[in-house]
Amino acid sequence: MSDPSLSGNERKLLRCLLGFYREIGPGATPGLKGLDEEAGLERWEISEAVTVLRAKGLIEYWELQPAVRLTPEGLRAALCLPEEGDA
Repeated sequence: MSDPSLSGNERKLLRCLLGFYREIGPGATPGLKGLDEEAGLERWEISEAVTVLRAKGLIEYWELQPAVRLTPEGLRAALCLPEEGDA
């Protein structure tokens, strides 16, 4: 069951970050540049999704790169999301 308090864009970003987690491992910290294309979102949509997910404690954010990474809570939330076509 997915969290109804997450928007579609937030779910897309979580799914995308889960993909990086699965491919690279727990230390996967993709930069925001290019993440919009990877997640299928516009740059402003990524910014909004990052702000909300960070406020909910589901991702960590590094301003210097800028980059993001799933927190343990974010990983659990991403694993609970239905597949993209099932939502």
